[in-house]
This record gives sequence, structure tokens and C-alpha cells, in this order.
Amino acid sequence: MDSVPFRYDPARCALVVIDMQNDFCSPEGSLAHAGFDVTAAVAMTPRLNQLIATARTAGVRVIFVRTEHDETTDTRQWLGRVGEGPDAVRTGITCRTGTSGADYYGVSPREGDAVITKNRFSAFVGTNLDLTLRSLGIDSLLFTGVATEICVESSLRSALFHEYWVSLVEDCAATYSQAAHDASVSVVAQNFGTVVTAEKLESFWGTVSPS
Repeated sequence: MDSVPFRYDPARCALVVIDMQNDFCSPEGSLAHAGFDVTAAVAMTPRLNQLIATARTAGVRVIFVRTEHDETTDTRQWLGRVGEGPDAVRTGITCRTGTSGADYYGVSPREGDAVITKNRFSAFVGTNLDLTLRSLGIDSLLFTGVATEICVESSLRSALFHEYWVSLVEDCAATYSQAAHDASVSVVAQNFGTVVTAEKLESFWGTVSPS
């Protein structure tokens, strides 16, 4: 284990998989139908699947975070967040509770994986994620999923504010614009944590035997 940097030590880290759901990733999902380019999310998914498999083999905890929205969480502030006034409404079209759009895309939890349901961009807001991680003895988080500069980065920032070591797995995160992805990677590297690739993590974990 001396060759594995402490941030990526299977005994202390978790792989966090953010919002890999049909509405965010699938060509048949609501964002694709609304004109968002999901090509990068589709292309990234097999690489993330492989990394999840490697993590499980090495004994790294995998945490799945999924979004759900419905009338119990749709406040005026949330729906009007990009509007010009208090009466502006952004129609909620993604990951409605009980719809196929909220189902997992390309990856899915297995028995033993923690699953967190969130209603906002950050996985820490209004959830028991912090308690779950503390209970598991985890203090370092490796972030993957979609969208890089929105829910992934928001969750990563919140994790640092909760006193976790944080890393972004840049080639296992995706969004709808390469420029937005690149900007988020740069911001994380400059201000919040480390940036790592799936290949690098697999090289660290490939020789690790789970305890």
C-alpha cells in the first residue's frame, strides 16, 4: 500500500458516482430531447463501468448518488433559479420521481453499495451522505458522473467544505460542452482537490488485494 497515494487508498476512499441517469445521459432522455448534447456522457459510460468494477475488486466503496424531483421538493426558488424574477419558472423536466428518466443509465449499484437520493445539485444538501461516509470510515472521495461543472463539481466542493479530501476523475465525468468540462477540471485542480484519470487509479488499485 505504500505505493498508493493516501487519497486513493482503498481503506479510506470511496468512488462517488453522480447522476448516471437516463434523463441526464441517454439519447432518449429529456435533456437530449431538449437539445443537450449527451455524446460525451454516452462515450464516458463504459470507462466508468470499468473503473467501478476495478474499484469493487480492490475493496473501494462505491457510492451511487441519484437525483429525483417532484412537487415535494420543487420550490419556487429552485424552479426559478435562472429566471428574471420571483414568478419565473423553469419547468422541471429531469428525473421526475417514478419515471424511467430517473432510472440508472449504463451503470447501477450492487448489494453493498450505498445509494443516496438528492434533490439539489450537491449530494450533501438535504441527504445523509456525510453520515454514511463517516460511518464507513471514509475521508477521501473520488468524484465521477454528470454533469461535470454542475452536480459533480457542486458535490465535490461541498465535500471539501465538509472536510473530505476530494479528487475529480476527469475522464469518468462528462457534461454537454467540452469547454464547460475543461473549465471545471481546471477550477478543481487550481482550488479544490486533485485531478486524476481512470487509468491512473486502475494502476494504483490493480495490485491491491481487498482486506
